[in-house]
Amino acid sequence: MSHDLVMQFEMTRGRLQQFLNSTSKAIADQMPKGFNNTIRWNVGHILTIADAFFGLKMLPADYKDLFWKGTKPADWTGEVPSLETLASQLQKQTSQIKETFAERLNEKLAKPIHLNGYQIETIGSVFSFNNMHEAVHLGYMNALKRAIEGQ
Repeated sequence: MSHDLVMQFEMTRGRLQQFLNSTSKAIADQMPKGFNNTIRWNVGHILTIADAFFGLKMLPADYKDLFWKGTKPADWTGEVPSLETLASQLQKQTSQIKETFAERLNEKLAKPIHLNGYQIETIGSVFSFNNMHEAVHLGYMNALKRAIEGQ
């Protein structure tokens, strides 16, 4: 399997970090009409899904309650990590994923991941899914930001 998957991961995470560096806290928590989540939720979601799919277990257990598929900021209660905390965790997670998995792309997962009728069986396939997933959410965050700035 190609190391292009790792390069795509680095590129997407790099673009995400650039996006976060140019996004204020005020914008990160706005939810314009037609959207059901915020920029901060999307960042937490990216972190939480990658943590689960790569099997890292680096994040607090309550992140699934805050950021898993089907959750939304309107349902949040208690402490929610700040955008700065999420951005910092994203950097640490990026390094951890690259260091742990970049040379293991052909390795089979201990247990395949079943997702929307697909079966993810190798670490390379986890990268492939993760890259697509994060790119979709980065596009969503860009649309959110444009909608907020255009209000």
